[in-house]
Parts: sequence; C-alpha cells; structure tokens
Amino acid sequence: MQKLPITDLKAGMLTARSILGTDGRLLLAQDTVLTTAYIERMNELGIAAIYVQNPYLKDIKVPELVRDETRYVAMQAVKECFATLRDRQVFSAYAVIAAADQLVEEIVANGNVLVHLTDIRVHDDYTFAHSVNVAILSALTLLHMGYKEKDLRIATLGALLHDVGKMHIPLEILVKPGGLTTAEMDIMRQHAELGFDILRHGEKIPLLSAHVALQHHEKNDGSGYPRGLIGDSIHPFAQVTSIADVYDAVTSDRPYRLGMAPDHAYDLLQALSGSHFSPQALTEFFAHLATYPIGSFVCLNTGAFGIVVDVPSKLPCRPLLQLVTDETGLPLSDHVTLDLTENLTAKIIRLLTPKEISALPLCQA
Repeated sequence: MQKLPITDLKAGMLTARSILGTDGRLLLAQDTVLTTAYIERMNELGIAAIYVQNPYLKDIKVPELVRDETRYVAMQAVKECFATLRDRQVFSAYAVIAAADQLVEEIVANGNVLVHLTDIRVHDDYTFAHSVNVAILSALTLLHMGYKEKDLRIATLGALLHDVGKMHIPLEILVKPGGLTTAEMDIMRQHAELGFDILRHGEKIPLLSAHVALQHHEKNDGSGYPRGLIGDSIHPFAQVTSIADVYDAVTSDRPYRLGMAPDHAYDLLQALSGSHFSPQALTEFFAHLATYPIGSFVCLNTGAFGIVVDVPSKLPCRPLLQLVTDETGLPLSDHVTLDLTENLTAKIIRLLTPKEISALPLCQA
C-alpha cells in the first residue's frame, strides 16, 4: 500500500485500507475503486491522505502491532470520556481503563513488531486518535525498557488521558486556528495541572497515571512546565509519553498540512535529545519504530531507488530493500534485493515524493 495525499488521488485508484468516520461508520472499504465524488467527500471531511494500492506493493504485508478494531474502541472510549467531562462535568474512565488493558495485552503479544503505519484520521477526531497513538507508542517503548504488564497498564492509561485537562480549557483557545497570545498560552499550559487534578480524584485511576498527565510537558533540561523538573526527576512514564506526544503530533496529517515523514521526525527529535528529551528514553523509543516503514520508496546514495520490504528490529535504519531501478535509473525486471545490514556503503538518503513514485517506470505499465 502507498500513502497518497488527497490532492494526488485519481479516479480509478483502489483503496488499500478501510477508512472509518468518527462514529465508527465505514466511509470507504478496502478495495474500493475511487471516484471523483469519493475524493471530493474525503476532502470535505478534512482527510489529508489515504492508503491506495500500488502494483509494486501488492505482495508486501505490513505487520500489525494493534488491531484497527482495538484502536477504534480505545479512541471512542477517550472521546466519550472527554465529552462527558466537558458537557456534564462528570469524569468516568471505566471504558478508558478497559481500553488501556486491551492495548497493553496486544502490545505485549506483538512486542517484537516495529511500528510502521500511521492511521488515517477524519479531522475532528484528531485529539482522540492522537491520545491512542501516544499510548501505543509509549507502551511499546516501556515494554522494551523492561516494565511489567501491571506498570504498562498504568502508563498506558496515563498516556490515553494525558490531555484530559484540556477539557477545562476554553474552547475559543483550544480550537483557535492561529498562534496563541502570551495570556492564552498561559491558560493552555494549565491543562497539565488540570489533568492531574481530574485524574487524581478519578475512581480507579492510579496516582502514577495522573503524574503522566502532570509531567508530559516537562523537559529534560528543566525548561518545561508546570514545575520545571529536570532529568531523572521526571518519571520515566512521562519522559516516554512526552516523546510519543511530539512524534505523533509532527507526523500526523492535518487538514492544513501533511504530517512530517518518519525520517524527518527522527532528525527533529534527535536534535532535541538532551534538552527536551531524555537521551536514553529517546534511543529506546526509536529502537522500536521504523524510520523507513515497510512499503516506503527510498533513494539510495548510489542513485538507485528501492522499496523497504523488511525492517530488522535491531537495526531499523538499515532495512531490506527490493530495488526498483539501478544506479542509472533503469528499471530492474527481476526481484533484486539489497540488505543494508550487509551492504554498509549503501545508505538511504531520502524518501521519494508521491510524484516521484508515480513516475517510476513500472508504475506506468
């Protein structure tokens, strides 16, 4: 499957993954032939990109860390919890607790799977899908840091609810399209302490889950908020959640922009290692996340183009490639592979753009 921006879709393409609306209703099923009307409707819903089938990728399967059904149930649980709190001033997290337990169960079962794909989101479900992604990324990282299942449930619950304090932030600030004023930013920053107060009084919510919400904007060098904690004074669960929070935010598609490519996000977060993020936590985070996900089209320093077909868990930046062209740009008819863990002089220099992918010789056949 290939991820394409809505602007690059053409009638006649086939969807490679089903797309759900915010209410769980199926918007487009997998293997649907796109029409102009379907493309216009997705644009109206604020969907920035979808996965479509590509002849190069028909035999490539992407491993699944968490089932789509589990992800959706968790998203709905967070959505209903937040809505009840904002509309009725009632906090009930029983469904979120159950969702956290199910996420952890699947992540523990599939713990050796790298994270490869991002989900496709309708614009008004961003907050809830973001919360679920942050929880998944945090739980996987903490699993490999040696934490037991009981601790993972606590951390995952805190990650799912890390932004719950925003339900007490005025809507005009929360959804303001432009930049916030200094006074508005001061109000926005209250969400960490507001979330802590909500969670520490919540039934069946461990106090440590509340501290994840409190500390997820603290920074390693002490420049974060609300308490300016430094280094190891920030709990490891919050250290990891803060990394997942930023990574998912910058790689997520929004109606006004496409998300950053995984390799660019890697460079961005690495530049913040030591200042914003714990270097140790950041290293562990990226050890289980594919910088070049399966199905990515890449350009090598040799000039050849290739497709990522497998990613070793120990060296995620050195994947196995199926070469599409040779160094001169001529198409390769046979399945020629290149293992970057063995060919150390070859390296990926960038991901191909959608236009470059569509221009590849065999894609036009």
